[in-house]
Amino acid sequence: MMLRENQKANRRDLQKEETRRLILESAYALFQQHGYDLTTMRQLASHCGVGLGTLFKHFPDKPAILVAAFEEDIGAILARAFKTLPKRDIHLQLKHVLSDIYGYYAKNQSLSRVLVKESLFLTGPAGQIVHAQTMAFLEKIGLLFIGAAQRKEIAPIGDVTEVAIGFWSFYLLGLTVGLRDSEFKVDTQAAMVSTLLQSHYPLLTK
Repeated sequence: MMLRENQKANRRDLQKEETRRLILESAYALFQQHGYDLTTMRQLASHCGVGLGTLFKHFPDKPAILVAAFEEDIGAILARAFKTLPKRDIHLQLKHVLSDIYGYYAKNQSLSRVLVKESLFLTGPAGQIVHAQTMAFLEKIGLLFIGAAQRKEIAPIGDVTEVAIGFWSFYLLGLTVGLRDSEFKVDTQAAMVSTLLQSHYPLLTK
C-alpha cells in the first residue's frame, strides 16, 4: 500500500514538473512572438493547453516566470560554472564563468534580449528575488578576487564590494554588446571583458 502511494506521489511530482516546464517553454515562445508586455496569462494558458487555475498554481504572474528563468536555468549554469573553475589564475576563472553565462544567453538570443531587458527592471517580490540572486553571484565573484589576492596573483584588494560591482559593470557591457549584435559571439565578448578586467587587476606573476 505504501509503495503504491509513493509511486502515485512520484507520478504527480513528475507530471507537475512537466507542466511547469511546458508553461515556461510556452511563455518563452509567446514573449518572443508578442513581447513580454503584450503577452497575457490567458494567452499563455491557452498556448500550453492548461486551465488558468493550473497556470496560477505554478506561476502567480508574469514576473514569476522571469524569476523562474533566472532561478532555474541561469542558476544551474552558474552552479556548474563555479563547480568547474580552473584551480588558479583569477582571469582564467572569470573568463570561464563569463563564457558559461554568455553561452546560455547566446543559445536563444531573441529570448535572451527579452529576459535581460525585463529582469533588470523588475520590481516587487520578483525583483527582490532577482536582486538577491545577483548579489549572491557577485559575492562569489568577490570571493574569487579575495582568493587571488591571498595567492598573490593580484595586488591586495580594498573594498571587495567595489571590485564585484566593477566586474558587474564589465559583465553587463559584454552581455549587452553580445545581445545587440546579430550573432552573440561568446568568445569575443568573454575575451573583451577579460581584457578590461586584466587592465584593472593585472597579474603580479606570470
